[in-house]
Amino acid sequence: MQAVVVLGSTGAVTATAVSCAPHPTMRSAEHTLRGLWDAAVPGTHNGVVQDLLADGSPSPGANQAGVYEWLSDFSGSLPPPADFLTDGFMRAWAADLDLWADWFHLPVDGGPSFGDLPLGPTFDERGRQYKLLLMTTLFEGIIDLKYFGGVMIAKMAFYGDFWAERTGADRVSGPLIGFPGPVDSVDEFTYNQAFGTPDPRMQTAPNGLVVTP
Repeated sequence: MQAVVVLGSTGAVTATAVSCAPHPTMRSAEHTLRGLWDAAVPGTHNGVVQDLLADGSPSPGANQAGVYEWLSDFSGSLPPPADFLTDGFMRAWAADLDLWADWFHLPVDGGPSFGDLPLGPTFDERGRQYKLLLMTTLFEGIIDLKYFGGVMIAKMAFYGDFWAERTGADRVSGPLIGFPGPVDSVDEFTYNQAFGTPDPRMQTAPNGLVVTP
């Protein structure tokens, strides 16, 4: 369901709720959902390289790591509280995203699907990352928490190489990040040690823990 803000001829601002039917199948929702997971972990989407590694090569993202495939396989079978992430929920989520893309991008009632939008994290671009920001921070309530939870699970699926672990495919995220695992006791764990290169942005809290800014 979308909350659409309308400016009337008198200057009054009103909000109206607009609902839409879920996508009939996961196949019909696939392109939109791939665009959603790519907005959470950008890689290459629609043939566009959105992020680069230090050597200039394309950085892999959600699509390259099989996030859509993993979530599709496990939808409806995740343990609580993630059991809300069913086919029905994701098909409805995709329809909601496509409705937003249609309403806020010309031509209205014939505009692009969400999966066709650029990454665009700003209002001026009104791209997929801007919508990601809106739906996880703008409204309070259970649906907001579900959206946030779904995005976080997608991120975990990428950073944990869940698809590779399930299928034996090549790992994507692990080789990119190079996380070595535990480096010492928990009491001495810091981001500086884990990633090897001291980060000047790190700060030390009064209790001695190293924290991110």
